[in-house]
Amino acid sequence: MRKNTLYRISGDWTIKILNRYIFYGWWVAITALFVNAILSGPGFGGAGLWIDSLERDFGWSRSQLSFAFSLGQLESSIAAPIVGYLIDKYGGKKMAILGVCVASIGYLCLNQVQAFTPGVSEWNDPLMFYIAYMLTMLGVSLGGWIPMTVIINNWFHRNRSFAMAIGAVGFSMGTFAIVPLMAIIISPESLGWRNTALVLSVVFLVVIIPIWKIIHNNPEDIGEIPDGKGNKLPKGNPSHKNTITNVSNDPDFSIGEALREKVFWTISIGHGASSMLTATMMVHLILALNQQGLSLEVAAVIWGISMGIGGLSQLFGGVIGDRVPKRYAVCLFGCLQSIGVMSAVMVRSIPTALIFAVIYGIGFGARAPITTAMRGDYFGRKAFGKIMGISSAPMMALTMAGPIIAGSMFDKYGDYTNAFLLIGAICFLGSLIFIFTKKPVHPSLKN
Repeated sequence: MRKNTLYRISGDWTIKILNRYIFYGWWVAITALFVNAILSGPGFGGAGLWIDSLERDFGWSRSQLSFAFSLGQLESSIAAPIVGYLIDKYGGKKMAILGVCVASIGYLCLNQVQAFTPGVSEWNDPLMFYIAYMLTMLGVSLGGWIPMTVIINNWFHRNRSFAMAIGAVGFSMGTFAIVPLMAIIISPESLGWRNTALVLSVVFLVVIIPIWKIIHNNPEDIGEIPDGKGNKLPKGNPSHKNTITNVSNDPDFSIGEALREKVFWTISIGHGASSMLTATMMVHLILALNQQGLSLEVAAVIWGISMGIGGLSQLFGGVIGDRVPKRYAVCLFGCLQSIGVMSAVMVRSIPTALIFAVIYGIGFGARAPITTAMRGDYFGRKAFGKIMGISSAPMMALTMAGPIIAGSMFDKYGDYTNAFLLIGAICFLGSLIFIFTKKPVHPSLKN
């Protein structure tokens, strides 16, 4: 047999085995969890550890190093609409594989970082770090959140919030499982940050295997329909090959129709406010807790615990989001996340750190899948990649601002108190606007 024939038979057996007792879409969601965990944990959740290592080795300032994270967010905001278009055109699976390869190259470049102007203290000293981190973040954007969200949205309708919660748990589980381990191996007494980056470059390539073997862009590709309920489609039938089944009674929005809806931009701004909190915590929380009296290793464990609680809360949020109006649930949990950030300034011991972890973890976790599922409920499936990509642009702008503001205020005041209180208050107000995000009426139904 030819190679492609052998692969087709192998792929058919994979689908048959996994789909025997459980709807195949749940395996897609679980694979998305795994992919999101591996891709996001080291770069997003472990950002503070990279900053601490480079600050120690090169003497770069906190705001200089935070700027790398913000550059990555800026790059992602520019690339997101393009990524969304490519996902709708070529499928999320191909974009995910490409993204994993790009992220692997980014970590390989991180292994080679040196001061751009050795012996001279200049603003552009971390230029090589900026380039490496931007490559890594581009790979995570291409391979993680956007394509996995689009794929899960295609596979589910009735259970959309819960399925997206499973995929989103990866971000929390990646931080929970990987960051405390990174805090140990990234130290100079262990592997060090250069060898840690090299190991991650190799590990990322292994992630291609489950994406290639398990992920399918649409249920129709294997003769299924969203949620696996109802009549199955004949697999391989040309008339169904590129069909996207609409299992709701509402027509899907085109990208142009979605952009003309005020609620599209309201969701983006509100989601961006919460993401601003998340980005700030990823970059600065470990450093803040360390400055407030906890060791770096304990601070990393606390951050991991908060993300572990967030992971459980994401599943809870997924259940809630499928049963109550999403806009009220997002408002509630977004406000709770903001309160968690403001409570971080009071952490001086492990008990107070655990209180922070619980408040922040519940708010962050439950909010995340509901916010994403809202877009699927409001705008449908057919242009969801473009909708996610364009709506990510204003989100990323706010996400970019948070770490820069916190880093600059730290350099000015010597601690994070003012920064965390300011950003927490801004994002509390941003969460309140979800109350006004009512589901739009499709233009074809307005008359």
